Amino acid sequence: MKATTLVAILLLSCGSLTAENLEKTQKKELESQAKAVIAEARSMEKSGELAQARTKYVESQAMIEVKDAEAAIKRIDEEIHKRIKDALSQSHKLYDAHKYKEAALALEESTKLGSFEGILSFNLALCYYQLGDRDKSVENLDEAITDTPDPRKKQKLQELMTFLTTGQNGNAVAEDETKQIAQFNRLAELAGFDASLEDDEGAEEETSFSESDVPSPQLVSEKSFAPNAPAPHASHSVAKQKSSMCTALEGLKGNAAAGAAAVYDRANCAEVNGRPAEAIRLLEKYLEIAPQALDADEVRVRIVELQSLGTLHGQKASEVRRHYASAYGYLAERKYDRALAAFLKAKELAPDFPLTYCKLGLMYEAMGTVDLARENYNQCEQLSSGDTAKTEIDLHLTALDAKKSKYDDEVAEAEDILSDLLNRGMNLSFNLDNNRSAIRARRARIKSKKDRKDQYRVGGFAVPYPYAQQELARAGEHLQVALGLFPLGAEANELMGLFFLQANDGRSAIKNFDAVASQGLPAAFYAEMRGHKLDHAVKCELTPDRVHLIYLSSYDKNGKPTVPAKPAGDDGLGDLTLAPGDKRQDHDSLDLSLSDIKRVKTDKGILTVKLAKQEFMLAPIYLTSYTPVEGPPARRFANNYTRLFMRYPGLEDSKLGAEGMTGGEKFKMTYSIANDSLNIATSLNPIGSIQATLSAISIARTIHSAMASLTVSFASWERSVDDQQRLLSGPSFKTIPTGPVTLAFAQELK
Repeated sequence: MKATTLVAILLLSCGSLTAENLEKTQKKELESQAKAVIAEARSMEKSGELAQARTKYVESQAMIEVKDAEAAIKRIDEEIHKRIKDALSQSHKLYDAHKYKEAALALEESTKLGSFEGILSFNLALCYYQLGDRDKSVENLDEAITDTPDPRKKQKLQELMTFLTTGQNGNAVAEDETKQIAQFNRLAELAGFDASLEDDEGAEEETSFSESDVPSPQLVSEKSFAPNAPAPHASHSVAKQKSSMCTALEGLKGNAAAGAAAVYDRANCAEVNGRPAEAIRLLEKYLEIAPQALDADEVRVRIVELQSLGTLHGQKASEVRRHYASAYGYLAERKYDRALAAFLKAKELAPDFPLTYCKLGLMYEAMGTVDLARENYNQCEQLSSGDTAKTEIDLHLTALDAKKSKYDDEVAEAEDILSDLLNRGMNLSFNLDNNRSAIRARRARIKSKKDRKDQYRVGGFAVPYPYAQQELARAGEHLQVALGLFPLGAEANELMGLFFLQANDGRSAIKNFDAVASQGLPAAFYAEMRGHKLDHAVKCELTPDRVHLIYLSSYDKNGKPTVPAKPAGDDGLGDLTLAPGDKRQDHDSLDLSLSDIKRVKTDKGILTVKLAKQEFMLAPIYLTSYTPVEGPPARRFANNYTRLFMRYPGLEDSKLGAEGMTGGEKFKMTYSIANDSLNIATSLNPIGSIQATLSAISIARTIHSAMASLTVSFASWERSVDDQQRLLSGPSFKTIPTGPVTLAFAQELK
């Protein structure tokens, strides 16, 4: 018996030594790899390739964190800052001397440094405008808007965009009128959130078309951007009273109300509220006011489509027009399932009307449902007359399969990046390969020592911030291409929603999750779930009637993970991406109906969930910077997640935290606040310039990277993007200028 026991002890000791030696070997391999990457980075830095060198230094942190790499990243960032500041100063002098071409060349060279894109793009927009290249000016301004997180600055840039697009400058207006314009512009930004498009005028009488002199048009190819969604699921919008942006627009008087932007916006309101004849008249007026508008061709196409609806006759014609108006309103509010249902109803009422099949083709294409897209495009082509329409439909049909293949590749790349980061961020070492699992796991950190008492409020494990930011930005680039191909693709929107949560941009995340929810799939995020004798990594899935928490691991008091009894999906992450119709394997979880949940509320930087006999907290996994635990940044951070509970399961009684400073916080405020509780990295986007709603311009910037592997013509790609963008964005409202725009060069650099 003693001999048997001794043998067992020896075997255990040998096993322990073997595991320890293996871990040491793996760590040595990681150190060796990191040293090789750092050596390569040093060589690049010496040769002046700063952006490339920084990328390599950051890559080394994926293997092991060393002070040399950390110091090098800081050194390069300071040098890049200095070089861009000098370039701005030089370009400013050239701009003021009316040497716009030389100024643009200096700014273009600075963009290669990969930093401060917003201010560089803004100044490039000014230079190209002065050089008479409005298209290039608009492209750069679009990038500047994307890279500007400050709402007030963004608003001014959008006013400049209106000027560049329409060719009309704003006029000085009275203070009261300025407030009215600002209110409308604010509501336009909130469409689909806290603003609606309904107005008090209602639909027009059906005699409007017959009494007008609207010519009977030939159907032109449909220029729209459309998403696909199945028949309506529960609405993701919160059922509370919303302010009407169209009512606010009707309240405008004076010069601003007669300007190109206001006329265009009123046409949008008329269209979505069922007044197509009025919409036509206003769009024609827009073309008269702004004959050089960059979107003049798009407006003409809209007019032709509205006129084609007017050619419908019979008992059901008015119903078809109403369904079209509803569809466009739903698209503007990102209720894609309802928009699809409205088009399907229009098809049922007028089965020989080709335009509806084109719209359905665009929506199904946007979702990546290529079989249904092809079916509807073919039907549209059969019913259409004229070679032009058929040629343009063919451009869509020839691109479908190549787009699907490219989309799948881009999503797979992004999924691999995000999977690796999330596994590291939750210390799910059993999901990683041997070398990665040897990386030392440390609990996520708190920035300020005085806040260490709140360590329990921070979820997950630390990943080097520069590495997490760089990897997420890389994933974002893949997702931009994927969403340029299929803007409503469920998998790409799921991943992009997670991306924006890591960017601390809850509103942009919701725009992506709306596309996911419209296809009957859950909006989801990752968190650490803590309570009495409870500590789990979880995937939190939110659907119209349930909250589903999938257990990815449990932790002991030292943070060591334990594999769940049942696998958490095929990837160990509870299925990071899902497509409509996917079947899932059984897993360990906590499944809650809405009646089980008594309250969800923001509590500093976490969420507390109260059930009838239990309460637990959810600490979201945040990889890109220190998780805020005190003050407004902490509450804004957690509110991003609380709003998801309000929007998707409809838990409208969830309590948000105050996003401004409370009285007590103002009293305690000191001069160090800017570097302390209001750290910019936790209140703004620490990743970079990527937006949730891709404009046609920003999509165009991804064309070259996607085209290399697409075996379709450039025309097919461009047609697909343009048409989808116009439909899916619904009626896109123009920002109304509150006064004359300025074309002054921007020197500010912080």
